[in-house]
Amino acid sequence: MFVMLICCVSAASATDVDNITVPDDTDVIEIDEAVDSVEEVEQTSGVDTCDGTNCNCEIETPALPTRSNSITLTPSNYTSKFSNGYFTDKSVDEVIFVGNFESNNLYDVLNFDQAITITATGSTFNNIGFGLYHEGIVLNGATIIMNAPQYMDCFALDMAYATNAIVINNHINYTCGYDNAANYNYAIKAEDSENVTIYGNEINANVPLKTVNWTKSGSIYADYVAGVAIENCNKMTFARNNLTVIGDRRVGSFPTLDALIIAKSANAKIWKNDIYEADVVTATNQYSYIYGIDVYACDNITVCSNTVDMNGNKSGGQVGGNGTGAAYCIQLTGPHTGVKICNNNLTTKNHGPNLGIYSQNYNVTTNITVCGNHIDVTGKAGSDPWSLVSGMELQDTYATVYGNTIDVTNVDGYVSGACVYGISYSQSTPGTHTYNITNNTVRVPHGDWAVYLDGVVNSNVTCNHLKAIGLKWGNGAVYMTGTNNNNSNNTNV
Repeated sequence: MFVMLICCVSAASATDVDNITVPDDTDVIEIDEAVDSVEEVEQTSGVDTCDGTNCNCEIETPALPTRSNSITLTPSNYTSKFSNGYFTDKSVDEVIFVGNFESNNLYDVLNFDQAITITATGSTFNNIGFGLYHEGIVLNGATIIMNAPQYMDCFALDMAYATNAIVINNHINYTCGYDNAANYNYAIKAEDSENVTIYGNEINANVPLKTVNWTKSGSIYADYVAGVAIENCNKMTFARNNLTVIGDRRVGSFPTLDALIIAKSANAKIWKNDIYEADVVTATNQYSYIYGIDVYACDNITVCSNTVDMNGNKSGGQVGGNGTGAAYCIQLTGPHTGVKICNNNLTTKNHGPNLGIYSQNYNVTTNITVCGNHIDVTGKAGSDPWSLVSGMELQDTYATVYGNTIDVTNVDGYVSGACVYGISYSQSTPGTHTYNITNNTVRVPHGDWAVYLDGVVNSNVTCNHLKAIGLKWGNGAVYMTGTNNNNSNNTNV
């Protein structure tokens, strides 16, 4: 899923760039959504909210509840405890699964709508998924092998109204061998819940890339396919998971795939995960749109100490009049405030426009801090701002950027006028834009500018180590237009 800017495909879009005049997310900003005023955001825009070292994202293994009354279920007796797919024994607070469980039909779901611990360490569920629809549920240690059926929505794990639920130490292998263009394929879906913890899981998905559902823009349901999809889950924690998502089929004009998508979920924590996403089907001079962590309208979200590797198909992507394709490690769409992106290792390679981090404020106010990240971006840039290769393209109202190490490579080498930058605001969006960029190390050997800010106010680019092409370094590697800005004390790398 992605956001459209006017004539912009490079900035997270997968639609016909010749026909776009309005960003596709503007119609989903609800009237009752809380958006900080400019005055409120301005008061905090220059405050360092993460320290560039640990980002305050230490996390312990979740404490599991103590249960007193358990029942053991095996492949020979488990169906007796389910009616119409729902667990019926209200006298127990723990179910212990033992054995190898096979679907009796094409695809079965074990649904739970009571506070219960599901302990399944060592047990395997073949084409059997879990539905968790109550507060206080724990799913611990299951191995789920899911071959998604044709022409059906399919989730290995579906969570809704699951306040204080914990999903821990499970192993999910999810495969969809069909195009399934109009069906939803997520390994995990969580929705309308609070204080959910997804921790220490191994999640592998082999799925098709699909064109998005434009009528659902701004929601997870705009994306038909993802490894993990989360919506309206405040105080959600996604931590210490290994998430691998491989796109091995293509369907539709603008094939798109997310590893993790999260929407409308305040105070979420995306911490210390290993995320790998690969597009292995897109060929040279074809384009696709893949996103590692895709965030929509999430206030106070922290994305901290993750490794995101988008090294799949380096050949995918192309440079046209507006640039096509994307392989972004992190994408954020407002409205949002209090966002922290810190201490992540972000690597992405493709053969078209590409970004490590993309954040945008189209027609809304946004506030973001980006610090302590290691970012390595490889792509192919063009001469227009939509054909952009950059470590981070930040279109926020206020952005604080410090302590990052950024390396950017253009696969064509140096091309005069190509849009290759380390830190940039190059694709114009409405409103004012203010940046505080300090103490970063940026290397852009194939570009004219390490920092490129076109039309900003009250911004500072100071005390950075900057190197662009040839003799451009320090203050000389900064392009900044606008009013009341400061470019000083920047040195060579």
